[in-house]
Amino acid sequence: MADLKQMHMLLELEQRREDEAAGNYAQVQQQVNDEKMRLEGLSQYRLDYLTQLQQRGNQGIVSQQFGQYHAFVGKLDEGVEQLHHSVIRLQKVADQRKQQWLAQRRKKESIQHLITEQQKREATARARKEQKNLDDFSSQRFIREAKRRARKLSSP
Repeated sequence: MADLKQMHMLLELEQRREDEAAGNYAQVQQQVNDEKMRLEGLSQYRLDYLTQLQQRGNQGIVSQQFGQYHAFVGKLDEGVEQLHHSVIRLQKVADQRKQQWLAQRRKKESIQHLITEQQKREATARARKEQKNLDDFSSQRFIREAKRRARKLSSP
């Protein structure tokens, strides 16, 4: 398995990729929000304009003016429809970018998990080695002590 240094380098790379994907998602999501605000503004302007047209119609309006008002409302309708389609298109892009970001985040988290597992394995191996060294040291000390006692007992 790759050593921890290499895995940490890979993790940093994947973190940068995740940050970039998150930035791309945030950018397009902001565009969606901006377009929605424009759509709401234009829709409200259209509604206000229709209210104004109705008020003028109640007061009496010349047919030429009515035709101009009607043509303008048609242009507003086209603008609202275009903005609506723009919001839908941008939302699809935002959804794709979100999926890309989440996939990249999962990839980074997988690498982080591998690093954590490798660190645990290395810590366990170090602990076993230390315990073996302590056991060896204790065994050697016991043997030396036993030999020393045996010499003491055998000498007059």
